[in-house]
Amino acid sequence: MKYTLSISALLILFSGFVHAQDSLSTEAYEFEPDKVAKEAVSKIVQYTGLAPNFIVVSDKNITTAIAYLKNNKRYIAYNPKFIEKLNNKTATNWAAVSVLAHEIGHHLSGHTLPKNSSPGNELLADKFSGFILYQMGATLNDAKAALGAIGHEMDTTKHPPKTSRLFAIQEGWEEAKRLRKINAYSSSKNPTNDSLTQFVYQCTFKGDNNIYFVDEKDNVIWYDNYGKPIIIGLKKKSTNNKYNWIYNYLDNFYGVDHKGKIWKETTYGSVFIVGEAKLIKK
Repeated sequence: MKYTLSISALLILFSGFVHAQDSLSTEAYEFEPDKVAKEAVSKIVQYTGLAPNFIVVSDKNITTAIAYLKNNKRYIAYNPKFIEKLNNKTATNWAAVSVLAHEIGHHLSGHTLPKNSSPGNELLADKFSGFILYQMGATLNDAKAALGAIGHEMDTTKHPPKTSRLFAIQEGWEEAKRLRKINAYSSSKNPTNDSLTQFVYQCTFKGDNNIYFVDEKDNVIWYDNYGKPIIIGLKKKSTNNKYNWIYNYLDNFYGVDHKGKIWKETTYGSVFIVGEAKLIKK
């Protein structure tokens, strides 16, 4: 039987933990990436309240760190040079912890099961990283250290903009801080003053379970598990008559035709449908 935990469930579970000023050991040994990585994963799992069942391996063939499944076992693989570079550039082991926490977040959220990635999933893993680092005693700057120092090395076409990722980390860190001061259940409800955002389109992509919206200001918006909007792209005018408008995400440009089909054109001239944009009726 399979069990999957969402980020929301994990955050509620973690809210009852006692916030402790813990850090990685600082014995006077020569810096060893393998020690740092395995110790970090062990400590991260301790703060989730779960049993450690990740296999941590060194792999020089990957660029940074990845989470994957193999023979029904959960792996965290890292490049030792990358871990060492993080340590040297940031002068703190917290940077490596945040990267590894991000990968653990993918595992605990079930993102490695379908073997795909998406901007929404990456932001959830970033938020988990910020949340768990607060639990471990890291400052907000500590939690952002890795992404702030060499974030360009951690970016792929599946990752949202750096500003969005840093915001997600901060959200997780601040959420953990807030939860430490409140009970999980309360008899009173706090009213919200969120202003209503007018959406024009609802967009979905093949292989991605997330839903994206385009608002009246042409922002492409994704909602996190707390219902907070995060801008990850833009709707732009099309210079091609066969497209009604362009869905822009980082360096990716998708053409949206007059029927709402979202098309991707490759550099080799291939064109194929990757999603659908539905006009939201007012």
